[in-house]
Amino acid sequence: MNMNISVSFRGRSGKAWDFQRVPKDAAWARSPGAVIFAAPDSYGWRIIRVMELTGRPHDLQPIWALAEAERYGATAVFLALEFDARERKCLVADIEEGFSPVCLNPRDMAEAPVAAELAA
Repeated sequence: MNMNISVSFRGRSGKAWDFQRVPKDAAWARSPGAVIFAAPDSYGWRIIRVMELTGRPHDLQPIWALAEAERYGATAVFLALEFDARERKCLVADIEEGFSPVCLNPRDMAEAPVAAELAA
């Protein structure tokens, strides 16, 4: 496995966001920034889930998100460090809008068109 390789993902805006591949068992969940869980694909990486990391030391949400992404085939973790909360939210939204992740963040499920149709 090639760890610590630099990979760029372009979001809907066209901006290239730089991520580093990190081992799944590293302390990436404690870092402020954004994380992408991905699976290898014939043309590169298939994004399974994108998540904002707050950097709180005992936050279990990233670990649960990784477990869910692994159920859908994720084998790689990509981390982008970002200390500014506004920039983190921008990064995550841009990547999610530019790709079609397999798993949506729970905050996005209420806004999803299918959820709106089911509620009507």
